[in-house]
Formats: sequence, structure tokens, C-alpha cells
Amino acid sequence: MIQSSKLKYIYPIGLFIAFFLDGAINQVFSADLFQFPYSMISNLIIIWMVFTIFFTGQDQIHFLLWALVLGLMFDWYYTGIFGVNLFIYPLVVMAVQGIKPFVRTTFISVLTVTLVALVLSNSLFYAVFTFLRLTNVSVVFFIGYSLLPTIILNLSMVVVLYYPLKQLFRRTRGASSRTLE
Repeated sequence: MIQSSKLKYIYPIGLFIAFFLDGAINQVFSADLFQFPYSMISNLIIIWMVFTIFFTGQDQIHFLLWALVLGLMFDWYYTGIFGVNLFIYPLVVMAVQGIKPFVRTTFISVLTVTLVALVLSNSLFYAVFTFLRLTNVSVVFFIGYSLLPTIILNLSMVVVLYYPLKQLFRRTRGASSRTLE
């Protein structure tokens, strides 16, 4: 019970840290991340959600509810267009939860599922903005100059964060965490 209550506090705290770090990284390093024609976007929220789905019990945290709340906050605070991330984040969470039972929790599988989640999230964001006519960038330009650099940036962060976050969740879960590799 103690581990479960720790997770209920660590998950939202980590989620809000990722929320504010996404904005801070994108703002502070904007000269480097957004050099024409390239653009890289930090997606620590997606990384945090994927890690927690893999490293915690599915029944302990209401991932969809938190994804809705953070999607609404992200839309309100960063994009100003309500509903985009409000639906994208829960879709990503459902996709990751659907994939998780079929893969073991290893570095390669977490990296691969994070890749899928990042591609899904950024592609849906692009599709919605194209549909709303808020962007006029071609698919090829989007993939080459935005999606690929974004994936490289975020997978680099996954490589750096994997072991420390795995240890955080192992310590939080206590003795029952032996199932984590």
C-alpha cells in the first residue's frame, strides 16, 4: 500500500515537471531547436507517460484521466487551440497500454514503444493542424525537417533518462519491482 501511495504522488509530480520542462527546453534552446528549416520539439510528457506505463502497475494510476488533464493544460498553456492534445495524449496512452502486454520491459522495447508514441503524437498533431489549415507544410517536409529531428532529440533523452527513471520506479515500487529488468 505504501508503494501504491508513493506512485500516486510521484506520477503527477513527474508529469507536471515534464510539462514545464517541455516548455522551458523549447524556450531556452529555441535558437538551437528551431533553426530553419529544422524544428525539434521536446516531448518529455510522452516519455514520462510511456515510462510510467511500463514501470508501474496498470491498475494503480488513472493514465487516461491524467492524459486528458495534461492535454487540456498543454492546449491552454502552450498552443491556445483547445482539443488537440486533449485527444492526442489519451490516444497515445491507449496505444501504449495496448502494446505493453505484448512486449517485455527492456530498454529496446521501451525505446521502440516510445518511438511509436512520439510518431503517433507528432503525426496526429500535424494532421490536426493541417486539417485546421494552421500549417501548409507538405508531409515530406514535415517528416524530414520536423518529425525526424524531434524523434532524434526525444530518443536521445530516453537513452539518458532510462536508467535513472527505472531506478526511481524500482525504489518506489519496493521489493515487488524485481520484475523490472
